[in-house]
Amino acid sequence: MPRFRLPPPAGRSSFTRMKIRPFRAPMALLAAVLPVLSACSKQTAFGEANSLIILAPDSLSQQVEEETRQVLEPTIFTSRNEKQYEVSFVDPGHENVGQLKLFRNLIVFGTADDPLMLEVAAEAGQDLAALEPGRVFQASNVWALAQTVTAVLLRSGREAESWVAALPSVLNAVDTNYRELVLRRMFATAADTALRTDLGRRFGFSLLVPEVYDRIARDLGGGDSLVILRNDNPDPSELIRSVLIAWRPGVDSLTRELALEWRAEIDAVHYNVPQRIDDSNSSVVSFMWEGRPALEVTGVWQDESGGFPAAGPFIVWLVDCPARTYFVDAWLYSPNRAKYEYMLQLQEILGSFRCVE
Repeated sequence: MPRFRLPPPAGRSSFTRMKIRPFRAPMALLAAVLPVLSACSKQTAFGEANSLIILAPDSLSQQVEEETRQVLEPTIFTSRNEKQYEVSFVDPGHENVGQLKLFRNLIVFGTADDPLMLEVAAEAGQDLAALEPGRVFQASNVWALAQTVTAVLLRSGREAESWVAALPSVLNAVDTNYRELVLRRMFATAADTALRTDLGRRFGFSLLVPEVYDRIARDLGGGDSLVILRNDNPDPSELIRSVLIAWRPGVDSLTRELALEWRAEIDAVHYNVPQRIDDSNSSVVSFMWEGRPALEVTGVWQDESGGFPAAGPFIVWLVDCPARTYFVDAWLYSPNRAKYEYMLQLQEILGSFRCVE
């Protein structure tokens, strides 16, 4: 199955270093929550799930900043390039480090005698003396509840070198946790298994979505139909996740041209605004899905009605089931939000597609 993959990291030297000085927004947040923090011994972590706070001495982190940003801030293309994660560096000696340690996602780099490493290892049940340098491990709720701390054991005397070598493993650990969080958020409302069963019985395919998704079934005439599954909570002016499924008799071959032509036929009629397709940054992947030929095509849709300039990413799947070829179009509208989380949700829905004929 194709995934919403990250591109190879690319250097972006234009980013300014985010030490404590740029922490204006986090520090404002701290000012708001500090009165609450004294209420009990361990508070719930705060901060965005895609914000990574790295705890390490400035003297070391300054040596590896560029390499760290290249790996831990990969860009993904949705409707434009955007960073998957935002990295900030914090020196453990900073006067507010006690409060900054309450953020949701922390990364600690240190040798076996580093005090922060010893704290994280104790919480994780790890004996640093028994670990090889370069080892990456995680602990939960170290300084706050609902917090994940990723720790990297550095080699004494070769700290910078072992830091850089561990970065791919750090990204893998962070991204795995993030994907799990996305799924928990997505299914905060129960999975609609009744809808999945009904789709299979009536239309010969199944998909699994949360119960918060609305279903619209439309008769196109001649016995053909299509289904739209849509979630526009909390407000359609802020966020729309939509999945449309249509079908036709089996086609000879699954091609990029077929996918885009099919989408152009549908969007002008069945979406609330006509969507122009921008395929200048599209990707195409052929794969086998549950033993059946399939194709994925990505691109960007744009509102061509002439009103408010709206746009967003889409992912189209063509799946050649035994009796029909299915067209599945997942698209997103989120003008003021980071899109990676919602693209992962749409990819999860696409991955639940099954031929049930």
